[in-house]
Amino acid sequence: PPTAPFRTTRVHPDVAISPDGSRIVYVTGPYGDRQLYIRSMNQLEAVLLRGAEGFSPFFSPDGDRVGFYANDNTLKKVSIHGGPAATICEVDGNPRGASWGADDTIVFATWTSKGLLTVPAVGGEPRHLTTVDQEGEEHWWPEILPGGQAVLFTITGGAIESAQVAVLSLETGDQKVLVPGGSNRHYSPTGHLVYGLEGVLWAVAFDLDRLEVSGEPVPVLENVMTKITGAANFSFSDDGSLVYIPGSVTEVERTLVWVDREGHEEPLAAEPGRYFHPRVSPDGSRVAMNFTDSGNENVWIYELARKTSSRLTFDPAVDRTPLWTLDGQRVVFGSGRDGGNWNLFWKAADGTGQADRLTTSPNRQAPFSFSPDGKRLVFHERNPETSRDIGVLSMEGEPTSTPLLQTQFDEGRPVISPDGRWMAYDSNESGWTEVFVRPFPKVEQAKWKISRDGGQSPVWGPRGRELFYRSGETMMVVRIKTQPTFTPGIPEVLFTGRYTYAVGRNYDISPDGQRFLMIKEGEQAEETPARDELIIVQNWFQELQRLVPTGE
Repeated sequence: PPTAPFRTTRVHPDVAISPDGSRIVYVTGPYGDRQLYIRSMNQLEAVLLRGAEGFSPFFSPDGDRVGFYANDNTLKKVSIHGGPAATICEVDGNPRGASWGADDTIVFATWTSKGLLTVPAVGGEPRHLTTVDQEGEEHWWPEILPGGQAVLFTITGGAIESAQVAVLSLETGDQKVLVPGGSNRHYSPTGHLVYGLEGVLWAVAFDLDRLEVSGEPVPVLENVMTKITGAANFSFSDDGSLVYIPGSVTEVERTLVWVDREGHEEPLAAEPGRYFHPRVSPDGSRVAMNFTDSGNENVWIYELARKTSSRLTFDPAVDRTPLWTLDGQRVVFGSGRDGGNWNLFWKAADGTGQADRLTTSPNRQAPFSFSPDGKRLVFHERNPETSRDIGVLSMEGEPTSTPLLQTQFDEGRPVISPDGRWMAYDSNESGWTEVFVRPFPKVEQAKWKISRDGGQSPVWGPRGRELFYRSGETMMVVRIKTQPTFTPGIPEVLFTGRYTYAVGRNYDISPDGQRFLMIKEGEQAEETPARDELIIVQNWFQELQRLVPTGE
C-alpha cells in the first residue's frame, strides 16, 4: 500500500514468507526507523506488525512468531497476533542472517561475530557455534535444515563470488564445503538448494540425508534482487509458494579514488555513481568502467584531464568488464546483446562505429588481459560442466578462442605479465580462493601458489617484478624474480581499506605502478528508494522440479 511501501536495505534480506505460505512479512520505513508489515494471503491490505521495529525478518517453524533484528541492536521476536516484542539477546555488529529451529533455538550471524552464534528463542546469552579457520574469514547466512541436525551457512572472506556454501553437523561438529562458489542458499523440500547470484535464482540438487549436492547449478528465475553481501530478496514456503523482490543487484553511490602505496586517497572529480570494473588506459589518460543507471549497465569512459565522462555502449543489454587494447584505440567488453549469453565484443574507444562480436559461446565470458604483443586475449567463462575456466582468444586474422585452463575448480581473472611469459589468476582449488601463476601460454608446465590466507584479482606491476592482489580489505604485494627461475617472494601488506568488491576485478593500477584506482562506497549506502511491488508465485516447486530434476 502507498502508506507502507516496501523498502530495501543494502545488505539484508527484506522479505519472508511463513512456512505454511499464508503470510508475508516485509520491511518499510527509512534507515534507522525500519518497521515490519505483515500481509495475509486472504486479506487485501498489509498491516503494521506492532512492536516489530527493525529489519531482516524470519519466521518461527510454526509461523506464529517473527524474529527480527531491532533498530536498537537487539535480536527480538513478536507474535503475529499482536502484543509487545520480546528481546532475545543483544547483537554486536550488523546482522548477517538468522534461522529459527524446531527445537526453539535460533542460529544467527553478525558482521563482527566471525563464526555462527546460537541462542535459545526464549532468550539468553549467545554462544559460538562455529569458529573461523583463518584471518579474514567470516560465517554468514545460516539456515537450520529439516530435522535440526545440520546447519547450512556461507563462508566468505571478501568478494561474494568467492564465497563457499558449507554445512555443519550439529551431532558431530564436523563442517564440509558443499559448493565452492555461491551464498545464502535455502533448502527446498523438493531436494534442492536455491540461491541468488547476480540477479538470478539458481538451484542445485541436494541430498538431505547425505548432506551432499549433485549435478550442476541451473538458473531458474531471473530479475531477483540480490545484495552485495550475497543475500537475495526471496523466500519460499514449505508448500511451494515463492515471494521475491524484482530488480537487479542493489546498487549504491560510489566514488572513484586513487590510492597510493601508503594508503593515501585522492578522489577523482567524477560525480558519484554506480561504478564497477575500472580500467586505466595504457597511456593513463582515460578510465573505462561500468556505470549502472536505472538498471541499465553500460561501458563509460572518463577523461582524467577534462574531467568528463562519455557513454561508449548503448545497447539495452548488460555491457560490462571493459578492457583496453594495447594501443588504447578500442575497448573489449562482455555483453549479453543479440539475445545471447555474455560473450566478447569490442568497439572503437572514440565511440564511432558499431560494436563487433569477437566470440560466440553459450557460456558467460569476461575479458581480462592482452599479451604484450596484442595477439592473444585471455578471458574467463562459466562452463556448466567445469565451473569457471580460462580461455584464450587469438586476435590474428579471424578471432578464434580455445580453452587454456579447464579443471573441476573455479579459475578466473587471468592477467598476463608484461613480458608475456607468465599468467597470474585466482582459483579455489585449495578450498579457498588463492592467487597462482603459471607459464604462458604453456600453462601445464608449472604452477606457483602466490598468496597465503586467501587472495584474488591479481594485477602485475608495469615491469613484471611485482604482483598485486586483494585479500579481504587488504591490498597485497609479492616481489617476483624470474631469473634464473620464477621465484615469488613473501606476500606483504601494501594498504588496507574498505573498497568495493564485485564480480570481476574491481580496481586497476596506474601505468607507473605507484597508484591504484579503487571504488569507494558512498556514505548513505543504506538509503534506498521505496518500492510498491512484491511478486508471489504459487506452486513454484512444480517449476523448480521441472527445471532441475533430482532423479527421484
